[in-house]
Amino acid sequence: MTVNVKALINNLVQTYEALFDAGYIPYKTKPKGDSGSPYLNLNMIKEGVILTFDRSTTSLIEVGLTLIEEGKDGYKFPNELPSPLRQDMSRAEVRTEFGEPTYSHPPFNIINKKHGGVDYFELKKDSRSTMMLLHYNLEQKVTDITFKPADGFEWRPLSPAQLL
Repeated sequence: MTVNVKALINNLVQTYEALFDAGYIPYKTKPKGDSGSPYLNLNMIKEGVILTFDRSTTSLIEVGLTLIEEGKDGYKFPNELPSPLRQDMSRAEVRTEFGEPTYSHPPFNIINKKHGGVDYFELKKDSRSTMMLLHYNLEQKVTDITFKPADGFEWRPLSPAQLL
């Protein structure tokens, strides 16, 4: 089953019910969250998509895409990506398409796991602003992309101890 990724991104802040009724969510399973958490998640593993909703309003606040799953050589993201994104993009190709990121981190460690870095881009369409966060592996290929409304997003730089 495929998911219309572009429609989900364009419908950030819509409620779960509105997205389900529009046919953008193919699952009858409702999002779930830990007790006390302000967030609910709908993890569509087979589609490589995770949706995060605000618990109090059920509004979509984050669309996460897994393009490369480390340790799973046969994994391929099964959905169409909005142009100009592509399945197999390097950091250099991303910057050719989108320009220099608003913020960027070089490769870094978190809990003894090496990461290839992160780029943050702010995308503007009409009066709406969406942030796009791209995570890279050590080969500088995009592994994950996260989209969120830019309102309220805060970039926090890593400490020098976390950098490679």
